[in-house]
Amino acid sequence: MIDKHKKQFIFKPLGKFVALACFAIATTGCDLNSTDANKNNGVTVYPTEPDHSFTAPRAGQEQFSRLRQEGKYWVNEQNEVVSLRGINLGNWLTLETWMMNSGDNPVGDGIEDQCSFEAKLTERFGFDEKERLMDLYRDNYITERDWNIIAEAGFNLLRLPFPYDLIENDAQPKTLRNDAWVYLDKTITEAKARNMYVILDLHGAAGRQGWEHHSGCTGLNEFWGGDQTNPDLALAAENQERTKWLWQQIAQRYKNEPTVAGYGLINEPWGTDAENLADVSTELYQAIREVDQNTIVILPGHNSGIQAYGLPAEQGLENVALEMHFYPGIFDDLGISYKTQRNWLTCGLLGSSGMCEWDEKIDNIQTPFLVGEMQPWTGLGEQGGAITRATFDKYNELGWAGTVWSYKVMSRDGGQGNGTWGLVTNKGDRLLAKADTWACAGWDNNFDEACGQPAKIVTPTDDDQSFYLVVKSGSFGGGQDIQLDDIQLIEQSTGNNILANSSFDADSAWLEWSATNNTAEEDNLTVEVNYPQDENNSVLRISALEGSGFVNGGAYQKVELTGGESYLLSGHFADKGSKDTWAEVYLLPAEPINGQDVNGSAMPSIDLNNSSLEEIENYFKLQSTIEYDKHQTVIDALTAEQPPVIFDLPYRPVNLSLVEDEETNTIDLSWKAVDGAKYNVYRSNVSGRDYQLIAQGIESNYYTDTDKPEGVTGYYTVTALNETDESYYSKEVASAFSAFEIPGLIQAENYIAQTGFELENTSDEGGGQNTGHAQTGDTLEYLVNITEAGEYNVEFRFATEAGSRGFTMSLGENQIATVSVPVTGGWQTWQTVSHTITIETTGEQTLKLEAIDDEWNFNWMRFNKN
Repeated sequence: MIDKHKKQFIFKPLGKFVALACFAIATTGCDLNSTDANKNNGVTVYPTEPDHSFTAPRAGQEQFSRLRQEGKYWVNEQNEVVSLRGINLGNWLTLETWMMNSGDNPVGDGIEDQCSFEAKLTERFGFDEKERLMDLYRDNYITERDWNIIAEAGFNLLRLPFPYDLIENDAQPKTLRNDAWVYLDKTITEAKARNMYVILDLHGAAGRQGWEHHSGCTGLNEFWGGDQTNPDLALAAENQERTKWLWQQIAQRYKNEPTVAGYGLINEPWGTDAENLADVSTELYQAIREVDQNTIVILPGHNSGIQAYGLPAEQGLENVALEMHFYPGIFDDLGISYKTQRNWLTCGLLGSSGMCEWDEKIDNIQTPFLVGEMQPWTGLGEQGGAITRATFDKYNELGWAGTVWSYKVMSRDGGQGNGTWGLVTNKGDRLLAKADTWACAGWDNNFDEACGQPAKIVTPTDDDQSFYLVVKSGSFGGGQDIQLDDIQLIEQSTGNNILANSSFDADSAWLEWSATNNTAEEDNLTVEVNYPQDENNSVLRISALEGSGFVNGGAYQKVELTGGESYLLSGHFADKGSKDTWAEVYLLPAEPINGQDVNGSAMPSIDLNNSSLEEIENYFKLQSTIEYDKHQTVIDALTAEQPPVIFDLPYRPVNLSLVEDEETNTIDLSWKAVDGAKYNVYRSNVSGRDYQLIAQGIESNYYTDTDKPEGVTGYYTVTALNETDESYYSKEVASAFSAFEIPGLIQAENYIAQTGFELENTSDEGGGQNTGHAQTGDTLEYLVNITEAGEYNVEFRFATEAGSRGFTMSLGENQIATVSVPVTGGWQTWQTVSHTITIETTGEQTLKLEAIDDEWNFNWMRFNKN
């Protein structure tokens, strides 16, 4: 669609271009067929709940007694609807190694699941010792403090993932282990003492029910007979019979236990189709009912949904619930954000998508619902607490139960940061600030603006303890000069600086240390605590001459920290012409030792391939004693008498219009005012997505954009803001469609359409954005105007770590080139690649790039006429 722009001023609401405007209502808030007047306009309208004869106490005020199904509700013996708010005890009885440490190979190369974990221990130490070590791990991973934290956080439900061979002797099928019930009994006992329910979740069935690592054994799927194109039906039948037997043993033991809210038949059983899953789940249900007629049986949904069960009551499935797992923004292309959670929980602009779409399904089949896994706080910072509370509140309003994944996650870095997957993590915050010459050579700024790790408020310890503030700098021999000044560690409750000699105007308080040599005097690094920067100021200078080789070290001092106290690092550091150099500030619980490097790792590492038995034992024992960093904003929100105000959405702006001045390249936007609101203005170079915030919190209902890239179509939308929330997007308007001239430069992000690619800020010269995360079949399309036919030299700007076969280039229907992408040395290490092409036509047409291989980043292309 092309507009030649014959007029100087163009009034252009988006009408004839609506086909490009929306790719998903839930994401953009667009509606192509209706006016704002006859829709909800961002005000969530929940379905009217059917009448029932039960009381509905406030969440947490219900009486603790056996649960049953009544229509779509979880109801107790006192005929109260129970609001179930739970959390998963992941990585305790069923291991997922990514939850034990961050990075690649968290516990050793080749150890990616529970099967390989236990196999390695058996290989090295024997079966009996493996069994002892697994018990040691389990006995320390969840202890009394964990049960108390979970209860104090307001949860009344535990989902307990366990593997079949925790109970069944795998060497003697259909035989109980001697210690079969130790951990299930313990969980039920501890939960019952705190009025918490338990869902027993079979996370790994005999033969494993999928190819994913969380079933216990990656790539097995023998519960369904292995390869589904040619399944071993006898093998599937054997594993399914073992699972029926297993559930009968569990049901026999717990059939009279009111603490057990339900039997979760099988976790994420996606190695088969939905119809076969429903058939096998029905058989498991019937096996349980031969023993236990009272406990709710939880039927697993498929990744395609729950429709294969039909109406459970009509299939003879009584006292059951259905389960699905929802992770908005995490395993989809919507991304983690307030808006993604808002759209899910407030059901989209029209009030019919998100959770409301699922509530309609549940209402139609009148069966209780369990969201067995969800993660409403990760990556959302301070908003995570309010969003988590809102998630539970809204789920419970509809009668749903929910259990968060997961209670505990360990990592080398530790800490909550912007919100990790764990309600508790190990204490982190060891690296307080960082900059290096690769990211920002020549930096000269305060710690809170550090390019590698800006300073933030940290709470290092729960108890009074001695720590060490360590300044570390090093280089690879190209010459180094790093200067630091006015370093303070501010105690937040008092505002006091607890460091001595913060201004470095004396030789006291700071000790020199070398990471590379046994004494600081032996290395080639010079540490000067009272270096005269000028006649009025002294600094800490850490330097090395060119040709000194690898150097690493710095200065430190001991500090006394108060348990539970928060601290903020402040100060200034500068690179005075260094090369291949870093500067970092740490807060460590142990004094630096000459000859040993320090890092920000808050959790020691183990390698099951090589670590000694003692090291492995100590690592397992550490699980019970390492200090926790609790996600306090989530806990506070869940336990607050009144919920935080969130998702109280203002109306979205309407009547957005655009006037374009072609001569000055300015865009005037105006819209109908929303009472009491401020506004955000967004712009994109492609319709319906990838909006970038260009104006925030403006008070007027008009805005002039003076920064739109010349010659690029701008797509605009506006939102309204109140004190807590942001509305849905207004309808979109666009400036004139413009073609890029060839010869000329085209920026990667200035496409008119794309599939699969993501935009990210680039570190390449000139800044802006690049496209990334290319996968085979992804496309980029550009509107171009070719002024001259003939031979062209095309320069492409690429970055990739691994290299790629690249993409094909087409004009219209004609392929004109195949371009490969060489290894450049990193995802933001940019290189220009030239390619010669011949263009035989002129005029406006579509230029298309289509990926034929994965993983290449693209910043721009320049067409030069030969």
